[in-house]
Amino acid sequence: MRIAQVCPYDMERPGGVQAHIRDLGTALMELGHQVTILAPLVGTPRPQGSGPEIIRLGRARRIGFGGTAYEISIALGAEKKRLAAVVEKGRFDVMHYHTMWTPLLPAQVFRRSKAANVATFHDTPAPTLEGRILAHAFRAMSKVLLPKLDGVITPSEAPQGHLAKVGPPVTILPPSTNLSRFANTRPTRSARYDDGRINILFLGRLEARKGASLLLEAYWRLVSEELPVRLIIAGQGEKERALREFAAGHSLPNLEFIGGFFDDETPQLYSDCDIFCAPSPYGESFGIVIAEAMASGKPVVAAANAGYRTVLTGEGARFLTPPGDVEALTTALRTLVTDAPLRAKLGAWGCEHAVRYDVRTTAPQFVAVYEEAIARFKRR
Repeated sequence: MRIAQVCPYDMERPGGVQAHIRDLGTALMELGHQVTILAPLVGTPRPQGSGPEIIRLGRARRIGFGGTAYEISIALGAEKKRLAAVVEKGRFDVMHYHTMWTPLLPAQVFRRSKAANVATFHDTPAPTLEGRILAHAFRAMSKVLLPKLDGVITPSEAPQGHLAKVGPPVTILPPSTNLSRFANTRPTRSARYDDGRINILFLGRLEARKGASLLLEAYWRLVSEELPVRLIIAGQGEKERALREFAAGHSLPNLEFIGGFFDDETPQLYSDCDIFCAPSPYGESFGIVIAEAMASGKPVVAAANAGYRTVLTGEGARFLTPPGDVEALTTALRTLVTDAPLRAKLGAWGCEHAVRYDVRTTAPQFVAVYEEAIARFKRR
């Protein structure tokens, strides 16, 4: 098959959707398919390595809405003509759109598509006024859009609440990534973090949806108890200044802000930690970072939002905490900080559990969805 993966986001920015698109494309190529990624151009792209070709079309501008950041992308003028030529000459069998609501590049590709159209709806709006407005808009748009699609995917049941019950059947498939780079090639812990302290890692955008402020409050309580801990915050975002001000105001020791990083640097970040924490109170449809941490052999403390509950099941569910509950988050972290055998036990469980989210496990399932979509497209 000739497959196009359509991403509305900057492929250079670390993110679960981008990692899924890149790694799924590589796994599909290993199965013998031709894969191209269509994405907007943001800044100066890094040199491409192995994997699918990335064709950058149009420009994108980052905005914030509903507690998270989006790129609004569009191809105009010569870039619009180039987009049409890429779609025409690509002779794709399947166009796979991710976060299709994000304007405008996916819609521009969709209008020109002559292939089977499959969409993954990753979005889970926040339980805020803005989020409720988004969910209502998504539901209204889905009544028109879904009947025009040949395949529909969601990462879990969470996004289905704002989709109309029309169009092709919905398939639940995790937005899996290449977990072998965490499970099979673990880097040695950096010497600077090998001093006997228990390292807690947060990895993600510094925005309200990801909950880093909740973790800082929990860390303050752990420090107040004189526990031998360190907090590593890896990421950037609009809340960084407020987080740094909180840390300075409470004189938090052994706290490091890593700032921006690339996807190929994440294995080292996981190797440097003893506990991974994902306190996101809302807006998650899955949890790729949780799967990565588990594959790295690290115990995970996470908020029990709709998406993370999909990943942390069985033994791991013990360390799901009520979203937004700092006291419960502190208790869970304290338990793991003070119990090395439990950390090791959960780390081993995570390694075994994460295999189901590896892209080489799920790629054949995506191929099956594509084949059904092509058959549906031909019957139209």
